[in-house]
Amino acid sequence: MAFPAALSAQVVATQLEQVNPKLPKYLVAESSNFAKLFDKAAPKHKVSAWNAGSGAVLAYRVPVLLNRGGDYQVISLDNGDLGSGSMMTTAYMTLGAFATDIAYAVPMQAAMSTKSNAQAITNVLEDSITNGIKESAIYDEIGLFQDSTGILAMGSGTGSAPSGGSAGSSVTYNLETLAFSYIRIRGNNTLLDVYGSNNVIKQTGVRVTNINYSQNQVTVLVPSGGNYSPANNDQLAYPNMSLGAGGYTTTSGSFRNGIYTFQTTNTTGSLLGLTYSSAYELVCNVVNGGGGYYTPSLLFSGKSQLTQRRDDKVLSGIKGVCHTAQRTSWYLQAVTIANQFLRPGEASKPNDLAGQGTMLSDTFEAGDVIHHVSRYANKSRVDWFDPKNFGWVQWDEPAFVTTPEGQRIFIGHNTTTGNPTAGFQFYMHNTRNLYSVDPGCSVITNNLQIPAGQ
Repeated sequence: MAFPAALSAQVVATQLEQVNPKLPKYLVAESSNFAKLFDKAAPKHKVSAWNAGSGAVLAYRVPVLLNRGGDYQVISLDNGDLGSGSMMTTAYMTLGAFATDIAYAVPMQAAMSTKSNAQAITNVLEDSITNGIKESAIYDEIGLFQDSTGILAMGSGTGSAPSGGSAGSSVTYNLETLAFSYIRIRGNNTLLDVYGSNNVIKQTGVRVTNINYSQNQVTVLVPSGGNYSPANNDQLAYPNMSLGAGGYTTTSGSFRNGIYTFQTTNTTGSLLGLTYSSAYELVCNVVNGGGGYYTPSLLFSGKSQLTQRRDDKVLSGIKGVCHTAQRTSWYLQAVTIANQFLRPGEASKPNDLAGQGTMLSDTFEAGDVIHHVSRYANKSRVDWFDPKNFGWVQWDEPAFVTTPEGQRIFIGHNTTTGNPTAGFQFYMHNTRNLYSVDPGCSVITNNLQIPAGQ
C-alpha cells in the first residue's frame, strides 16, 4: 500500500515549537456508559459449524420458547378421559458472526516527526495505537442503533437534488431529522458508501468533509475515479457492506444486527429465519407517541402492553434507552412549578429547574424504569428491553489483528512493485453479531416530538 503525501501533510502541518502540553486534542468523543453496560450484560458465544440439511453452516441457533404446553380442559371424573396433553413448543432463530475492522495507516514521516511535544501536538503512532480500541468501541455503539441494513443517514427527500458527483467534487446532502440524521455519522473523514433510494449502491469510498449541525447537512468528497449522480433521497451507509450481504444492496443483514433489528414495528415477514406468522410472540409492543412529548400516559400504555403480553415480573429487568432529546422531553414535563411553599420565616432558596442528571453518562428514571442515554439513538423514540435477553455471537473477542508470531504493526507494500513502503498499518477486528432470545419482551415508543434545539 502506498501512502498519499496528504497523510503526512495533515500531521506535519500541525508541528509547533514548544507546544503547550495542555493544548486540547482532537474533538473526538468516547462511547457512552450505556454501550459499556450493554457489552458487559450480554453473554458471548463462539460460533460453531452445524448441519442445517445442506452442509455445514457457520451459524448459531437462538432457541425461542413459544409455549410451555399443557392442555387445559373439562373432564369427567366418572371414568372419563383425562386427555393426552401436549408438550412445550420451541423454535429457533439462526445467525452467524459478522466481521468488521478499523484500519489505521501512519506514514513513517508522520511517526518520526511527532515523537515529542517539541515537534507536534501528539505522537500520531502512539495515539492511534492507544485509542484504537476506543475508536472501534464508538463505531460499535453506532452499530447498536441500526436495523442491520447499515444505513447511517438518509437524504431529506425535499428541495433540489445536490449537485456534483464527479471525482474530487463535494456533494452536500440535506438530512432528515427524525430517524437517523447526522447523529450516526462518526464525524470528519468518516468513510461511507452511497446508495440510491432503491437500495442499490451508487458510489463507494466517499469521505465526510463537513457536518453543518445548524442546517442539518453533511458534505462528502467523491474519491478519485468516482462518478455518480447525487439525489436528495440518497442513503449514506457503512462501506463494503456487499461483503456481508453478498450483494450491493442495503437489505437486512448487510451489516451486523443492532437493537432496532429486534426492536421493530414489523409484524410480518421473518426475524433471523423465524417468521412472525409462526411465532407472533416475537412482535414488539408499540406505543405511538402521536407526535407529542414523552409523557407518563405513554409510559403507562407501554407497561400495560408488556404486562398483558408477558407478566409484571419482566418489568423488574426492563431498562430504557433513548437519545438525549427524549430525556429533555421527559424533563420538560417537570418544569411546571408555579409556586414555592415556604415555612414562616424561611428564606427563598434557588431551584435548578433543569434538575439533576443531565450529563451523557447519567441515567434518569421514568415510570419506575431506569433510562440510559446515547447520542446515536433514534431521536424520536424510546426503547425498553431487558439486557439479559441479548447476547453476542462471535468468532473471538474484539482485538488487534495479530499474527501467530504476535505481530500487530505491519509495513505496507507498494501495489505495483511489491516493495515495502515507508509507513505502518494496524487493525482492530470485531466479529460480533447481536441476538435476542425474546424480542417481544420490549416496548417501542415512537413518533415522539423532538424538543427545539435537540
